[in-house]
Amino acid sequence: MNNMAKTILILIFIMLVVIIFFALTGIDVREPEQAMYKLIDKLGQLNRSINRMVNNLIFSIRTSFQERFSR
Repeated sequence: MNNMAKTILILIFIMLVVIIFFALTGIDVREPEQAMYKLIDKLGQLNRSINRMVNNLIFSIRTSFQERFSR
């Protein structure tokens, strides 16, 4: 009986996470084509921001090494 309660609790938590995700992103699940375009656009924005962050990190490390060992 203990496992059934854990399973129900996990399912409720997953449903809550999905509802919060759709509420925060503004994706309307009744229009799947528009939702797909919005989701792809948001994933593209996320990809660009992660790439920018990694590039800035690598550039920062590179310049710190150049300043440290330029003598």
